[in-house]
Amino acid sequence: MKKKTKIIIGVIGAVLLIAVLAVAGVMLYLGGTWNSNRKFDEYVYSEGPWGFESTWVSENGNSYLVCDRTNLDKGSVTAWFKNDEEWTEYEMSGMNRMVYLDVVQDGVVVESSSAYMKFDGTTFTIYDLDKEVFGAAEFNYSLTDESFSPR
Repeated sequence: MKKKTKIIIGVIGAVLLIAVLAVAGVMLYLGGTWNSNRKFDEYVYSEGPWGFESTWVSENGNSYLVCDRTNLDKGSVTAWFKNDEEWTEYEMSGMNRMVYLDVVQDGVVVESSSAYMKFDGTTFTIYDLDKEVFGAAEFNYSLTDESFSPR
């Protein structure tokens, strides 16, 4: 075989090896991220706002999370935000460290927002919210014994 042919085969082999290693690296990263997010979801759905019938209050008292587990495997969480002396109700759902807040009227979502969530076992945090809509960009919640009803 000629030297030029060997070089071409070597370059093609190196490019293919790099491509295979890059794909394998991306797959390992995505698999690790997926597994981490799945474990976080399981944790927050068992110990956080969805885990049990509970009320969580923000540090400033301008937001509450209320979990209702009536006939549900996973709790249904209603988020309440106070802005300009008026309370707004949101249906809250979460997945993969994201939280989704929907205003529902007559079974139809009329307004929707998303943000990020974190949970350290005692403090549940929603952050990166639209400050103009929610009154703050971040809310830190802790479990409370007090009940909440805006009505």
